[in-house]
Amino acid sequence: MIGRRRTVLCLLFVVAGAGLLAGTGAAAGINVGATTEAASEAADATALAEQSLTIAVGGVLLGAGLGAAIASGATYWYKNREFEGRLQ
Repeated sequence: MIGRRRTVLCLLFVVAGAGLLAGTGAAAGINVGATTEAASEAADATALAEQSLTIAVGGVLLGAGLGAAIASGATYWYKNREFEGRLQ
């Protein structure tokens, strides 16, 4: 429930900030397209922040897979070296 409240508040601040930027941008003569692009990027950042747990879990799984591959390669290299030493 708290996460949902925080998301709604963040989205409210993004919308209010975009409105403020649009208003001040129009008053200062700044291109409105740049303001809407900034608001779109802020909305994308908010959507990405909502998926932080999924991204973190994906990073952990990717790191675990990479670690397993490196450990497997190192074990193969060490055992192969040990086996060649016995043959000579």
